[in-house]
Amino acid sequence: MILKPLLNALCLSLPFFHHAAAIALPDPSGPNKIGTYNFFITDTSRNDVFAPTPQPRRILMTLYYPTTTSTYANFPHPEYVTPSIGAFYESYLGLPNGTFKSIIPNSYYGAPVKSRNVKLILFSPGFGASRQVYATLAEDLASHGYMVAALDATYDSPIVEFPDGTIAVSNANENLTMGEIEKYYDERVKDAVFVVKSFANVSLTSVIPGAGAKGLKVDRVGMFGHSLGGATSAGLMAADDSILGGVDLDGALFGSPITAGLKKPFVLFGAEGHNRTNDETWKSFWNSPSKGWKRELSLKDARHITFTDYPPLVEILGLKALFPKEVIEAVVGSIGGLRAMTIQRVYLKAFFDKVLSRCNDKLFDGPNTDYPEISFL
Repeated sequence: MILKPLLNALCLSLPFFHHAAAIALPDPSGPNKIGTYNFFITDTSRNDVFAPTPQPRRILMTLYYPTTTSTYANFPHPEYVTPSIGAFYESYLGLPNGTFKSIIPNSYYGAPVKSRNVKLILFSPGFGASRQVYATLAEDLASHGYMVAALDATYDSPIVEFPDGTIAVSNANENLTMGEIEKYYDERVKDAVFVVKSFANVSLTSVIPGAGAKGLKVDRVGMFGHSLGGATSAGLMAADDSILGGVDLDGALFGSPITAGLKKPFVLFGAEGHNRTNDETWKSFWNSPSKGWKRELSLKDARHITFTDYPPLVEILGLKALFPKEVIEAVVGSIGGLRAMTIQRVYLKAFFDKVLSRCNDKLFDGPNTDYPEISFL
């Protein structure tokens, strides 16, 4: 699981950490205020292969979207993570009760969507990670006008808490083979395909605040993800030709994209040291007969966990003072959490502006002096 190295490292130092006052996630960079809403759907066409008893596949996601500036303040900030997720991490890490509750997102829960015409971006988290610990990237894209649907992976994400109060706890073993992980990948791709179809269903999307009886009208769709979620982005593009582009944040690939490539734009965005010279799946994809343009980027001094909320939270919570320097750098990298977050936000926005909004600021044409940490490989 992608968070285990982080959890082990935190356990070394966090007994000395004391709960501080409430803190806000970093401000988004776009002009829009952000609404958020938990959207729950069920795929009755298939049983959940990971469920302990036969049941249809349930998919929970958080939507992030631009909201109307006249009404957003009437709605509360959501919890950063659900109580069960917060209790899980606090218990595992030995954190004081309420640590996760002290983190305040920038979004407003239940605020109405600004427009029912949306450009949709799906997001999939790393294996064993919650959708909720990537809010800094999702909020930022929403502040620039996109709707982001951050999907949990039922029985893969550590805890998924459904609207009726039932909880699905991950049943994934820690030492899975690549073949076993691919089964989780397959289900994630099916989830993503079903989500795209569901957003075309007026009766489903009409429940989203502000969408009205006509529901949402999805114009264009892209996807990004971290680790196994990045592979899922490529898998969705291979399964659904309507997806216009995707980004893989530091994840090995699975399935047909490895050998057949993709028809639309795709970006491999790796931590330093992870690239197609040492990842055979990336190398094979790069040499495949892809018809879509592709780029491979490397983020200097980054680690695998750098592509989550944890690096900026380490800085905001003041945890650097509690860690040996080598622990910090081994887990979240030495780039600096806020700087890493800023760079990821800039490149993700530029990519989706290019493929969904038909804008091009030349950022993917080559190295940029404003972002010397990014190498094109």
